[in-house]
Amino acid sequence: MIDVVRLPLRRAPLDPPARHQSFGSRERRADSARKSRTAMQSIDDNRFGGAVMWLTRMAAASLVCLLMAACTETPAQPRDTTLPTGRWTGGGTCLSVAVDGCDLVVGCGHGQFAQPEVHADGTFAVSGTYRIEVGPISINPAPPATFSGILRGETLTLSVAPSDPSLRPASYVLQLITGTGKCAVPCV
Repeated sequence: MIDVVRLPLRRAPLDPPARHQSFGSRERRADSARKSRTAMQSIDDNRFGGAVMWLTRMAAASLVCLLMAACTETPAQPRDTTLPTGRWTGGGTCLSVAVDGCDLVVGCGHGQFAQPEVHADGTFAVSGTYRIEVGPISINPAPPATFSGILRGETLTLSVAPSDPSLRPASYVLQLITGTGKCAVPCV
């Protein structure tokens, strides 16, 4: 920051009184004093000119910053959100989405994953577990899997990539329905 030093204004001295003044010199001296006072008044009137100029510039700069900040993100710009809760079904596949997690049932296969955050472009990817079981339920933990998807309106394309090499990746197209609750696993 630059410090500004204000120097006092020098006033022009009045004519020194002459010993032998004539009538005209007194008038000249009074006229000179009037002009000097008028000049000083105009200087005093402008003493706030710098402050007004500074305030005007600061207000303009603030307005520009405010407009730039307002234009960086528009209300119409999509934002990240979570996958809508409810039941998603299609082609024998059922996905129940709740705040506490998601359950996927596909025939004898079932998977679980946390409710994903859907990016502004409609995509998501989340880790979970997936296995296919027929008969007695395994006491071993389910193998990991990656669940990814694309959400367009009320249509969800869900892909499952199990880490178990004996299981192939699969994709499902699901529609949101109004029902709630867990999907039934028909093979257990």
